Amino acid sequence: MIVKATPENLDQEIVEQLKDWANGDLRRAVNEAVKETAETAAKMLRQGGPYQERTGGYTKDWDSKLRKGKYTSEIMTEQYSVYNKKHYRLTHLLEKGHQSRNGGRVKAYEHIKPTYDVVEQLAISNIGKRVREISK
Repeated sequence: MIVKATPENLDQEIVEQLKDWANGDLRRAVNEAVKETAETAAKMLRQGGPYQERTGGYTKDWDSKLRKGKYTSEIMTEQYSVYNKKHYRLTHLLEKGHQSRNGGRVKAYEHIKPTYDVVEQLAISNIGKRVREISK
């Protein structure tokens, strides 16, 4: 929506646009797109990675959740965390590698960063798609 404002009423127009954002469909659409993206990230991580798993517990424990009371400061959109419920300590060890008991080094199996890179682009496209739907 294009709004024409004169210099005399610019401050009033800015306040009106901010109110529309805070209470409007646009913010709700962005929040839905962010939630959908977080759920997709957890689903992608549940599919596994380049590591060999013994029990299957690590991959099935990936989940996403809304961070209570956490919003981005500029636009007040919700924030979601994608995390491993039970094996959160293992995520860093698998992603970065670590020292072994025998003095050697255990290979790193990067699986979170590639997912993050894909999901970052997915979030941008999801938000753009939802905003275009509302703008029509």
